Amino acid sequence: MPMELVFLIGIAVLLILCIKVKANAFVALLVTGLIIGVLSGMSGSDTVEALTTGFSGTVKSIGIIIIFGIMLGNYLDAAKGTNRMALDAIRLVGQKRAGLAMAITGYIVSIPVFSDAAFVILTPLVKAINKKTRIPLAILAVSLSSGLLATHVYVPPTPGPLAAAGLLGIDIGEAILYGAFAAVFMTAFGWIFAELYFKKKPDSFYTFREGEVPEAVGDDADDTSGLPGTLASLLPLVVPILLIISKTTCDMLFPADSLVVTVTSFVGDSNIALALGAVLAIITLGRRMGGKKIIKVMDDTLKDAGPIVFITAAGGALGQVLKVSGAGDSLATMVINTGLPFILIPFVISGLLKVVQGSGTVAVTTAATLCAPIAASLGLNPILIFLASGAGARVCCHVNDSFFWVYTNCMGYDMKTGLKTLSISNIFMSIGGLVATFICSLWL
Repeated sequence: MPMELVFLIGIAVLLILCIKVKANAFVALLVTGLIIGVLSGMSGSDTVEALTTGFSGTVKSIGIIIIFGIMLGNYLDAAKGTNRMALDAIRLVGQKRAGLAMAITGYIVSIPVFSDAAFVILTPLVKAINKKTRIPLAILAVSLSSGLLATHVYVPPTPGPLAAAGLLGIDIGEAILYGAFAAVFMTAFGWIFAELYFKKKPDSFYTFREGEVPEAVGDDADDTSGLPGTLASLLPLVVPILLIISKTTCDMLFPADSLVVTVTSFVGDSNIALALGAVLAIITLGRRMGGKKIIKVMDDTLKDAGPIVFITAAGGALGQVLKVSGAGDSLATMVINTGLPFILIPFVISGLLKVVQGSGTVAVTTAATLCAPIAASLGLNPILIFLASGAGARVCCHVNDSFFWVYTNCMGYDMKTGLKTLSISNIFMSIGGLVATFICSLWL
């Protein structure tokens, strides 16, 4: 059976299970992975192995990050630290520009910090600003996602663009310069779409997971009495980010066997940094909560984090099946043979890979690998491949992308609303990246 048809059947099964049957997303993702694996010609044992490998790999990479990220957020929320941050952010940029503030924040934070972890860290701030300003949650969440996902595919030292730059023989400084330029367009297109599209949507447009309801706006939203100080609220959030940035920076500047790298590799690891952030939250805000509240938040966090970790890992399992089955390579080869204008070939290859297997990093690096020889033979600047591949890698963020499940679970949305908000916005982000690629092509 053609791989293209296998993929379409799998996506149809997933949508039917989640939307019509209303099956749990965890079960639906695993069933879909099993069906795609078998239909693609993989043996039953190979399909199961791919599922378990993808599942365990995802848990290993972001499982602890999610748990401590949620714990940190819960402590900040319980001590009203998020309320303090919301008030400070609003005072800094103004209520009408809160969406833009989220986009800029995401753009900066995702350069050194993995986008999934960054979204978890910043979720309490998004919800607090939503509660304070009445700005629709989707505007703030999608604006933040726009910044996070733009620099994730464009700006080294993020792994995807760093690998693509190496494969294409591009100087890292040049990749950072052009990638940052393109990421501005991508972020702006996502933010503008969010501001225009979600501004007047009725509450009925958004649907939430069972048991989840949007927080009501409190009458005391402007009351600063009883709130912790700005420094005490920000330290648990800022310190983990700085530690992660220090690891990235030191890895680039110092020898791998140096003492500095040894230390920063430990404290700057995302798992350790977020754990330290949670501990720091207890230290700076613990007096406001009391011992019983601290323990209760810790227990509640494990209950909250469990479904998010398992659903996200199931998305990773599906992505692994799609990768092992060869569906991505099959679609990429088909596109090369279509005769598309060259600048669109890396865009389409990367876009298809992103849709099929979910990883923007894999999409960018694979498109760069496949198109590098063609660029060399035609004498084209490899920067254009770099930018077009990044634009394609943002064409869609859906059910096989771990960020999709982090986004929907952290916001409390069901899968349908995730598709109507985050997934649609990615189309416009991708267009922004393609526009930046075209602009650069005028002088490259």
